[in-house]
Amino acid sequence: MTIREIRGSLKEHIVNDRFCSHCGSELTPKMAGGRERAACPKCGRTMFGRFSLGVGGLVEHAGRVLFVQRGENPGRGRWTIPGGYVEEDETPDQAVVREVFEETSLRTRAVSLLAIRNTLRGDDQNAYYVFKLDLEALPEIAVDGRETVDAKFFAPEEFDSLADLAPMSRWIAEHHSGDGLKLIDANGKLKPLAGSKWALFGIEE
Repeated sequence: MTIREIRGSLKEHIVNDRFCSHCGSELTPKMAGGRERAACPKCGRTMFGRFSLGVGGLVEHAGRVLFVQRGENPGRGRWTIPGGYVEEDETPDQAVVREVFEETSLRTRAVSLLAIRNTLRGDDQNAYYVFKLDLEALPEIAVDGRETVDAKFFAPEEFDSLADLAPMSRWIAEHHSGDGLKLIDANGKLKPLAGSKWALFGIEE
C-alpha cells in the first residue's frame, strides 16, 4: 500500500506529510493503534495526526466581562474573550496568561478550567480550552492596535450592543458557573512519565 493510498483511506483529518518532520526520511505505511498510519522507517516516529491547541480566558471585574476586538483575520472586527494558540514550550494555563497580557497588558493567573471545545477541521483537529482568570492588579488596559484594536469590560446587558460577538465567548460569559476544574498542586506526585512541564486541572475534595 502506498503513502498516497494511506492518505486517502484516512480521509481529511489524517496527516498529509510525505516526509518525517524529525529526520526528513520518506514516510512509509505502518499499522499502529488499530489503523494504518504514515511512519518513519529510520527514526521510528509514527504520525498520529495534526493537532492544534487554543486557549481563551474569562476575565471579570466588577460584574463585567473582558472582551477584545480582533484586528486581523480570521474574524477581523469580531469581539471575543482574549486568547490564542499554545506554544510548544508552555502549558495551556501558561499560554492563556501570556495571551491575555499580550492582547490587553493585564496581568492575570489561571484559577480553573471552565470548558473544552474540540473541532475537526480540514487540516487538523483543534482543541480550545477556556480558563477562568483572576486579575493580579487593577485593570489598566492597553492594546497594540494591530492584532487587538480594542479591549473593554462589558456588563451582560451591554452584550447586545456588540455588532459581532463570538457565540462561544458569549456563551462562556453568560453560562459559566464560576466553578470548574481547579489547578491541582500535586507536589510532583502525579508527574507524567515524560515531559518537563505539566499542569493538572481536576476536582479535589
